[in-house]
Amino acid sequence: MDLKYNNDKFEIKSEIKGDQIVACINGEQKKYAYKRVSDNIASFFFENGYKNVYTAEDVNHFYVAFEGDNYIFDKLKDEEKSFGGDNGDSSDRIEIKPPMPGNIVKVLVEKGQKVSEGEPLILVEAMKMETSLFTTIDGIVTEVNVKAGEQVDSNQVLIVVEKEETKE
Repeated sequence: MDLKYNNDKFEIKSEIKGDQIVACINGEQKKYAYKRVSDNIASFFFENGYKNVYTAEDVNHFYVAFEGDNYIFDKLKDEEKSFGGDNGDSSDRIEIKPPMPGNIVKVLVEKGQKVSEGEPLILVEAMKMETSLFTTIDGIVTEVNVKAGEQVDSNQVLIVVEKEETKE
């Protein structure tokens, strides 16, 4: 899998061997003791014991939540891999989905609101852990499909953001 985070590109290959995961990140191999908890949760052994890592993905992004921090990686398209250029996000529309089933804590935006890349849109709680979900493009909120207190599934579209059309 080829990913991008803050203009840094990562080529990631991983393989599960028994109770270990062997990850090769940009050619550097690392091994971790590993336990699969569920489809979206894995427990890795670090210096102070096992810690859960929550993951989810959609067509354009790979989401990771770890120790209260949330990371959104862009999946690189073939043309970005082969030419190595940083063309920015070419997506004109993004759908915000939760990383796992949970509850909506707070919706931070409303339909028609302008938002900027990296701005938090919604707070979701799953397994007693709050996660902020962010937009990866500048644009306009065109759909808000949930409200605080609702239960949601990991494949549910919560919010849609579309790039604003520029007039020249």
